[in-house]
Amino acid sequence: SKNSRAVSPDKPNQYPSWSPRFWNGMTFGSYMRLLTENRFKIHPTKYPMLFLVGGCTVFNSFWAGVQKLTHGKKIAAQELSSPPIFVIGHWRSGTTLMHEILTQDKRLAFPSTYDCFLPHHFLVSRWFFHPVVKLLMPAHRPMDNMPAGVDLPQEDEFALCTMGSPTPYRRVAFCNNQPRHQDLLNTSSANPQHVEQLKNSLTHFCRALTLRYQKPLVLKSPTHTGRIAQLAEWFPGARFIHISRHPYRIFSSTIRLWKALDQVQSYQKPSYSEDWLRQFVFQSYEKMYQGYFDAADTIKDNRLIEIRYEDLMEDSLGTIGRIYSQLELPAFEETSSSVAQFLESRGNYKPNQLKTDPELISEINQRWSRYFERYGYDKQESSMENQADHPAPSST
Repeated sequence: SKNSRAVSPDKPNQYPSWSPRFWNGMTFGSYMRLLTENRFKIHPTKYPMLFLVGGCTVFNSFWAGVQKLTHGKKIAAQELSSPPIFVIGHWRSGTTLMHEILTQDKRLAFPSTYDCFLPHHFLVSRWFFHPVVKLLMPAHRPMDNMPAGVDLPQEDEFALCTMGSPTPYRRVAFCNNQPRHQDLLNTSSANPQHVEQLKNSLTHFCRALTLRYQKPLVLKSPTHTGRIAQLAEWFPGARFIHISRHPYRIFSSTIRLWKALDQVQSYQKPSYSEDWLRQFVFQSYEKMYQGYFDAADTIKDNRLIEIRYEDLMEDSLGTIGRIYSQLELPAFEETSSSVAQFLESRGNYKPNQLKTDPELISEINQRWSRYFERYGYDKQESSMENQADHPAPSST
């Protein structure tokens, strides 16, 4: 039962009421479908957000029409500069850091927060909306101390969600309702119609990004982890960088992630139980990694590399160099100084301190057993208390 014992969520970083939500970039039609499928089960305290976002969707519909009229044929005809690079791995495993490191390479392009939150019209509206969104964005993400910004790399899954595609992230809008589209964490066994919708939206978004940047794309979304078989089919020659991290750290940090996002982004006040949330994290992992493990060993070594977050922290430049070498990317030497400068700038990053409930240890050991074995993590019987969520990377 979702309501057997309500959670007492950790207090997230301050996220102002006027700052953009995931839903702000939707068109009016997509927004109404989101509300209708959840039967408008909205908490009264969320009515201001409801109407504020609703107003934005009217403007989005107009600008989406403008972009379709002026750029629709160009987007449809646009070829990708080269197959994308996908950064994948479980939530809170270090995918954001890896994405930001790779985007220091100016030979590559990435979707920014602006692109992902306004995917319908980012090609034509930037001159007007970019300064507004930049002003409204908070300095840090609600779930951790990582910087937030309109021009920083962002998850393309948010763009797919905003475009109205079926995606697991739609759950966050109505966090107490039954989760929808969790099957898309493993597209090999998902609803074929939903998979086709996801494919069309992702392909369209990548073409629009290429039209703007004219460079190879680096994309990052944990939700892509269980989709690698389909992504390799949709984008022949695509490369994948999978990052793993100790399951105890991942689990406790993912719990914090969903609590923070549900408080900030949902039209409901979270009332689910701690037990329900834990099982949700377990089940999401199991579905995602069933798809990943089934496909990973069928992908060639020069198309998929698996690295550990801990190794990235210990020898950041060496690990990134190994990625470039194995995936046969352009010479790392040409961007290594930029990467080193970025890593140095992150040296003062202050991570959250997390605790793993000792009661969870045995269940994590059992249900993440294949992950422990594949990536060489040790199992313990006691809790992991006061461990850093994301320690600072090394620039050596």
